[in-house]
Amino acid sequence: MKRKFMVILVALLVAGVSLSAASLSDLYQKFSDAVSNGDVALAIDSYTELQDRTGKDLLKAQRSYEKALDAGNIQRAMNARDDYYGISRYKMSKEDTDALLSAILKEDGETAVEHAKWLYSNSSYYYPTLSYEWKSSSDSFSYSFNRSVTVEPGSTITLPGPDDIGIDTSMAGVLVGWGVTPDEVTYNAGETISAPLTSQTLYAIWKTEVRFTDSVTGVENVVDDVAAGDSIAVPQLTAPDDTYVFAGWADESTGVYLAPYDEEYVLEGNGAVFKALWKKVDVSDLAGKHYDVNALPVNTQAELSFALSNAGTEDLRSLSIEVTGSEGLSVLTGNGKLSYLSDGSSITMTGLKVVATEAGEHTLTVTITDRDGDSWSSDFTVNAQ
Repeated sequence: MKRKFMVILVALLVAGVSLSAASLSDLYQKFSDAVSNGDVALAIDSYTELQDRTGKDLLKAQRSYEKALDAGNIQRAMNARDDYYGISRYKMSKEDTDALLSAILKEDGETAVEHAKWLYSNSSYYYPTLSYEWKSSSDSFSYSFNRSVTVEPGSTITLPGPDDIGIDTSMAGVLVGWGVTPDEVTYNAGETISAPLTSQTLYAIWKTEVRFTDSVTGVENVVDDVAAGDSIAVPQLTAPDDTYVFAGWADESTGVYLAPYDEEYVLEGNGAVFKALWKKVDVSDLAGKHYDVNALPVNTQAELSFALSNAGTEDLRSLSIEVTGSEGLSVLTGNGKLSYLSDGSSITMTGLKVVATEAGEHTLTVTITDRDGDSWSSDFTVNAQ
């Protein structure tokens, strides 16, 4: 009776192994049939189930291989290795990927995007790319460039604008947009679009024009239908408040500069993109190194710091820093110079040392003057006790 029971048990174990192997094959066949029938939802469900099973079986085969090696059982280790590679073959093929993508592209928009995202995450053969191609040439120069990026389907992409390409506008003209054909704008330069589900190439489209753009006042002035040698009126800007100083216009790709008093610009070459230059300085965040600025001890030297920020669109050069105090507040150190502060950048100024000779409220004034004589002043209240 005992011998019969053992024979039955061995038979059951063998049947279990056969069932396991058949299950992977059946799952893969189920997936393949769904792909052949264009049933995307069933293909995703069956492949997800298949991957869950193979993941567990691969981990078991790997552990079996390691344990067999540790025990010195080379034959068992080789068998486990063979099992591992056998399980690994249950992966989505390139043919499966192409067929599944064809079915996905027939679905409605949102469903297609969600299913394409799943395919992007599960197939090593699906990597839709967006390629940018731009060419420009004349008798004196020729320029071309290609760039490709792989992106998840449905994600957002901001297309390159004139600043991102950096080609001399006088030679190439102004980048006005991107087209699925080389001769017609499909998307504006700098526009944000959804990533395509299939690989696409966009062509840069250039135009002879002059643009004046200002991020501070929102001015956008485009002059088209122009040619080299034409005179173009330069927009006159009004500062939004007295903290801004207008410093002219500049085309960053060519280095052409227009002073604040220039009224006309004669077009050089095929185009220009001028950006308004504004100077503005912010002084903030007065703080004490060891003492609170609202509780400075009387007749004690106190070290302070403040933040100096270039809040404009023009780089600042040769800045002088002057710090003064009202009666009862002496400034020992803190005056100095700063050679350069790029637009949008900030720096913490240290080394300011003051002494409050009287208790009470005092005013600390920081004045910043640039090489052109333009200045900005900020007052801070400090308290001594």
